[in-house]
Amino acid sequence: LDDDCFIDGISDATESGAPTATDEIPAPTTETPETPSTASDVDIRPKRPNVIIMQPDDLPFYDAWGPPPNNPSTPNQNYDLPNYGLPHIESLRLNGLQMMQAYTTSPMCGTSRFSTITSRYPSRALSNEEGGDTPSNVIIPSTKLVGDDCVKDNLAVQFRDNGYRTAMIGKWHLSYIDKATYTYDSAVNTVKECGFDTVEGLYIENLAASDELNNYSDGTFSHNMEWITHEAIKVINENSEEPFFMYFNPTVPHRSNSISSALRDFSCKDTAAGTLATDPVIPGMTDDGDCTSYRQTIFDRAEEDDDLGAIWIDDSVGALLRSLEDMDALENTIFLFQADHGIDPKGALYEGGVRIPQFIHYPAVISAGMQFDSPVSVIDTGAAMLDFAGIIPSYEIDGLSWKEAISSNEDSRVNWEGRCLYFELNRDRAVRCGCNKYLSIFEQNERVSTTYKRGNQKALSTDELNLFDLCGGSKNYVTEIKGNNMEAENLIDGEASTALNFATLLDCHLERIEVADFSQCQLSSSGPDISEISASQLRTLNIFSFVSLMAMVYHLYFV
Repeated sequence: LDDDCFIDGISDATESGAPTATDEIPAPTTETPETPSTASDVDIRPKRPNVIIMQPDDLPFYDAWGPPPNNPSTPNQNYDLPNYGLPHIESLRLNGLQMMQAYTTSPMCGTSRFSTITSRYPSRALSNEEGGDTPSNVIIPSTKLVGDDCVKDNLAVQFRDNGYRTAMIGKWHLSYIDKATYTYDSAVNTVKECGFDTVEGLYIENLAASDELNNYSDGTFSHNMEWITHEAIKVINENSEEPFFMYFNPTVPHRSNSISSALRDFSCKDTAAGTLATDPVIPGMTDDGDCTSYRQTIFDRAEEDDDLGAIWIDDSVGALLRSLEDMDALENTIFLFQADHGIDPKGALYEGGVRIPQFIHYPAVISAGMQFDSPVSVIDTGAAMLDFAGIIPSYEIDGLSWKEAISSNEDSRVNWEGRCLYFELNRDRAVRCGCNKYLSIFEQNERVSTTYKRGNQKALSTDELNLFDLCGGSKNYVTEIKGNNMEAENLIDGEASTALNFATLLDCHLERIEVADFSQCQLSSSGPDISEISASQLRTLNIFSFVSLMAMVYHLYFV
């Protein structure tokens, strides 16, 4: 294990053997793929871009998109694209930039969305300060936009205050609501307070299951991609000289409500805002205003129910691309598509929970077929979008912009070499630096740690402290998905110095979160200093690991 085993650099898709557009996955008519080129072709235009961040809910990480290795419990599992394909999402990927090692900060929908909209780790949420625990308990119910997080310190406010029209469409999940007194209009006003000029197609929380209906989710509506897509197109079509920032969040394919039932048992008129007078007309979806016929085409293209949500989302992407082209805005619009978290296992700090697909389509600047091979996070999403727009955030953030790093200039990637990313859920924490990843499970109790629970289910290491080599002894992140999961074996007993160094690093991060210090903790290259290891870190070591670590340190530094 080398502390300086970094995975960096950018490559052309054709050079790395990545897939290219084929006849089996046709690009939509809005796109004309160009010959893949290197990132050195990046040309920054002076005109401020429109920005769309699209974040579907619980979307699978398909094998074609380069997911992390399968879990040991299901080593041969496949996540194949639907046989029909996802041509519009594939167009974003193949005609833009694919982040090959993208991460969320926290593997749940609400906590991940907090980081996307603020460019901060969820443990920094002002709502999380109420518990007073260190490390704080990062969970959806206590990770909301309150106080300055809502009215000042987020992307929507930054874009709005710098001349952008701002819109939130779809699932929110970031405000406290009283379900007993909920009204749609009051929920819209709550979200608008967080920097959005326009809030439409709003799902303030997850849809309720059939046996848990409430005043918000009363069973009169379900998933409705036509409704939210129609509202998004209205923002695109607005006749304005101002660019727009849109946060577009489908509820699909989250299974709180069945996708199949949503398509068959509800109509396009059934919405959280009430019943529409007519079906929305959406070019590329309900062209003739016939919702029932359109929805049948989704079933016709799906081989199984698991395909339905992805096809529905893909149609929405195609409709947005078509509208952008019709408005002559496609060239200068950043369309960033990312999952909110991984799903195998969802709700755990292992790679399958925190790695996500992320594609950026921006024809004016980003050439087709580009890939970036360094780890990036959803905290970087906002930093990069603001950077492209020429906006310096007025508040402190954890994220870094990759705008310059995606170029082929070595000097522009200096901030990425040696950078560490952190992951948070419950009171568990993990950190990845280069090839090495360190996981601290605060309490081995399935009631308080979903990482511990999912790890046991998936045959992954669930020791209190864990050290993994994600490169499997090489200098390249392991991408072979079958039989190569690097988080099944805990290497901590044989790597005492590395483990102690990571313990110091994680403790540094926790301390800086506690005092609202946004400087980045770095992994020391001079070896561990036992005096810097906090009691809270040593407390979590089991006796065997502790003795082994101390013996290793004694051998390394005193013999």
